[in-house]
Amino acid sequence: MAERVDVGLIRRAQIVEAACRVIHRKGIQGTSLAEIEQEAGISRGVLTYHFPSKEDITLAVFDATIERLKAGADADFAGARSGRERLDIALDFVLNRKPTNDEFDTLNYTFLAQMSHREDFRTRLAAEYAEIRSKIAEDLEESARQAGLQDDELQALAAIVHGALSGLVMQVNVDPQAIDRAAVLRTLKAILKSYLGEHQPGAKRKARHSVQSRSRQRARAKGK
Repeated sequence: MAERVDVGLIRRAQIVEAACRVIHRKGIQGTSLAEIEQEAGISRGVLTYHFPSKEDITLAVFDATIERLKAGADADFAGARSGRERLDIALDFVLNRKPTNDEFDTLNYTFLAQMSHREDFRTRLAAEYAEIRSKIAEDLEESARQAGLQDDELQALAAIVHGALSGLVMQVNVDPQAIDRAAVLRTLKAILKSYLGEHQPGAKRKARHSVQSRSRQRARAKGK
């Protein structure tokens, strides 16, 4: 018996791919339903049957772009032997990639600009950022445990790394010559190594002592 083909699923994918191409050329604000119809080779009725509004298409495009980005990252990380090595690959990719103002960046900035009045945009971005922070924390966990960091410090470090990378991506997209990428990459890695006590054998012990001192200071502050 032949496998049943989901024609609706195929059609939705075709519409999303067409919308991706149009948005890549013209941006979100400059994209119209008519242009998506023409790009996909369909009628308005077929388009609105699958996506009742432009906002619905935009959300579908964002979701599809995120999935492509994740698939690419998984391929890049396939050879990583540890969480730290995976994080180093990510840092290197973010800082050394050519600024393309591609679909993901265009959509990301568009969603950010509208999150004050669009709950659906904000919810999607919040979920995506939470997942990124979680993966960064996972990659740092082994080194953080060895350095004696507490859970809240690990989560804070993941948030700081994510914030630094997000800001650097924006700077590079706006002006490719804005920063010395090699120097920034070296500095960021050095900061991580220093905080996690990875420079020399005695550094982990010193890092642990520093963390314990901070813990005692917090305990004393709470007791006041």
